[in-house]
Amino acid sequence: MVVDLHIEKIAKGYRSFSPKDSFDYQVNHFVSVLSSNRTKRGLKIDFVHGVGKGVLREELLSTLKSRFPGFECEDAPFSVYGYQGALRITIR
Repeated sequence: MVVDLHIEKIAKGYRSFSPKDSFDYQVNHFVSVLSSNRTKRGLKIDFVHGVGKGVLREELLSTLKSRFPGFECEDAPFSVYGYQGALRITIR
């Protein structure tokens, strides 16, 4: 499963969002996808966040650790998403 977290892919009215609104929306979407799939043991989800400055990536990792501590996380394949452009979460 692949979830692209770029704001233009997940929000219809994103053009009116402030940077903080976009960031919060992306993090909430991440939580929503993980929550709705939490019972699907073994499912791998690639969350594409892009390369940027790493702020979103760090927030996703922090959220994962605090809200979904049993899930596994690794970098998604570099050949597909670029260097640190996506996280692969495995539901456990």
